[in-house]
Amino acid sequence: MSLTSKLLEILVCPQCKGRLAQVEGGQGLLCDACQLKYPVKEGIPVMLAEEAVDMRASARAAGEAAPREAAPQPRTFQRQVAFRVLSGPDEGMDFTLESGMCRALGRAVGDPAKTTILNVDWALSLDEETKGLVLQYISQQFRKPAAAVGAKQDQLGAFQRGPDVIFKDQALSRLHAMVFFDEIGIGILDLVSKNGTYVNGKEVESCLLKKGDAIELGESKIVFEG
Repeated sequence: MSLTSKLLEILVCPQCKGRLAQVEGGQGLLCDACQLKYPVKEGIPVMLAEEAVDMRASARAAGEAAPREAAPQPRTFQRQVAFRVLSGPDEGMDFTLESGMCRALGRAVGDPAKTTILNVDWALSLDEETKGLVLQYISQQFRKPAAAVGAKQDQLGAFQRGPDVIFKDQALSRLHAMVFFDEIGIGILDLVSKNGTYVNGKEVESCLLKKGDAIELGESKIVFEG
């Protein structure tokens, strides 16, 4: 039952003598200054400090009792990404790329019926001009020092060179493009190929790939599966 306005004008907070406001449908009287809530029992205000509820203390207790949100889990860094050839002479072929590595994409020289993946010891050689292009790309895109090619044959700057991915597609250049993977992302660099490198229908010199991107090299279409 709500109290009459005349009664509310008479009642004041015993602590600070401030005005009171009805709360909880007339079941309590709140002093905004003291943040004390006095109960109203069977329509009768109980104006005793020991009977009042300290709203500040209640709010603090509620905050302490509330469950803390779980700390966000650190993002798991993917260590390997996958590509699939959707169309062309090598349709259905899959290849992967591990973090910290790069792989060249090129055309088979000789018998196209031979194995499509060559051992890194037989990697397609890079001339000095192409090496310079690759190292410049690594420095600019991946913000890593454009160090000279390492003493090891399979080292290109900060990246380890993995086995070349060799296609039977005769429309590809012998060394057509190169893919890279580290914490910055997955990049593709055209190696000044004859017919160009396309991503989602647009010719690119280089770009970072997103999951689902379609790469076109010669007559081959490759999807980056992520």
